[in-house]
Amino acid sequence: MKKTRITLGVLALAMVAVTVISCNKENAETRSFGETETVSREDDMSTYLKQFKEKMQSTTKSNEALSMEEARWHLEAVLNYTYGDAGRQVSDIQCDTFYYTLHTDGEEVTLAQLNEAFNALSFEVEKAYSNCDLPDKSILAIQTSFESERKDGDIVIRSVLSTRGLDLLTWPPRFDSTDYWNEYYDWGVENGGGKCGAFSGECSDSGAPKELTNKANLLIPFEYCEDGYRTYFTDHCWYEIDIFFSNSCFYYYLMDENSPSGFKLYYCHTSDGCIPPEEMNYYLDKSQEIIEYLQPNGKIPICCKYFWDEITGYRGENRSNSFRNSFHTLKVQYAEIHCELIVCDQ
Repeated sequence: MKKTRITLGVLALAMVAVTVISCNKENAETRSFGETETVSREDDMSTYLKQFKEKMQSTTKSNEALSMEEARWHLEAVLNYTYGDAGRQVSDIQCDTFYYTLHTDGEEVTLAQLNEAFNALSFEVEKAYSNCDLPDKSILAIQTSFESERKDGDIVIRSVLSTRGLDLLTWPPRFDSTDYWNEYYDWGVENGGGKCGAFSGECSDSGAPKELTNKANLLIPFEYCEDGYRTYFTDHCWYEIDIFFSNSCFYYYLMDENSPSGFKLYYCHTSDGCIPPEEMNYYLDKSQEIIEYLQPNGKIPICCKYFWDEITGYRGENRSNSFRNSFHTLKVQYAEIHCELIVCDQ
């Protein structure tokens, strides 16, 4: 949770901020590494990544180099090809973040360097997955970015592992008469606000953002590969949308006169921050509308996550009239789906 503090003469109506991260698909190409010509990514992604991984791990090809963006794309794609197993519905998601420093000249990455990064990140992925206690778990996705380019040429690789779990006790994904949830929930903190109203004190390890996340993921119309195929993803991107200060046209899209808060995402409208079940169901239903509206061409939604945030400040010059407005943010992840035939050893 990030806390924003501002001072205003008059509190303006919150607008919509939309952040779009790397949703442009790289053109598929046929590349040649040494004597072996790889297939096109577009024609056969699994074969392309299998051949590239073998090339990356070959000591005879260790000095061949890729540009920074090619290296980032291939590292992310090979990690997902190696570990991704997303052919089931999602309810809970655990995120783990890893960092690795890559020593480069700032322009190119050799296959040997990329393989070192892959091995180091693979160790962290396997350790985090082993420690994850989600039910019916598997690896949904691994997003990788090159976070910083320093003067010495070194870059910091940041990888976010999303491990999925499916808790059938959350079915059907609706809120009932006991689901009065505190607006607040801070991921990774034991006290998440819990239930409120007549049920105050119950379920202190949860809150409205976590409950909305679990049920909204179950409602995403997930696409599966055919039986006998493994599902994995490449070309990840995400959208983050909330009620905030912006001139975005999404402000008008999110407005809804039927909403208890005036928007399709929760915006504080009561002093106690207690969201009753009928309002929880409203925001749950609108999650799918928003996810479909934001969906990029050629990608499918694979998961979403709600967060809580707040704005605090003062009205007037004498700072005697303070205010606090809280709201929910919805982050949606999209990716390209791929299927690989599962070959069983005889």
